[in-house]
Amino acid sequence: MTKSNKFFLFTLVATLLELGIIVWLNSHFYKGVFDLGMIIPVMTIRMVVVYNYTKGKLKKQWEKKAIGLFFSVPIILFLIGKPTYTFEQAKQLVYESHDISTIVEYKEESYRNTVPIYTEEIRFFINNRDYHYEADNRFFLVNPRTGEVIEMKQPYWH
Repeated sequence: MTKSNKFFLFTLVATLLELGIIVWLNSHFYKGVFDLGMIIPVMTIRMVVVYNYTKGKLKKQWEKKAIGLFFSVPIILFLIGKPTYTFEQAKQLVYESHDISTIVEYKEESYRNTVPIYTEEIRFFINNRDYHYEADNRFFLVNPRTGEVIEMKQPYWH
């Protein structure tokens, strides 16, 4: 295996690992409200650039250091664009803002942790979804960016 093939393989594995970590963080802490729509294209462009670099088409114009900077772009996008509140932090906001005793945990039906919303607000990096909680037969939405807690008049999920 040549040096350039090893470099491409290393970049591919590192990209897949990076994507896997970001997807896990998004699904575990943010229940999928972070939009991966900017990160995946950046990672795809990175792989195209690295492929062309290893084939000799970019060697005079690019260095490995410049390609290495491509690795920081998805991480920076995630850190800048991630929601202000995790699902658990938003749950605390519901406890603090309303007199409730227990919030229902949706372990098997995890799709109930968020609800789609319509908003005219521009949400960069955040899907049009809010965190959803049920407590004492009351239902709440929490904006993952602002932390605004809204009590719903009727349940979204039946």
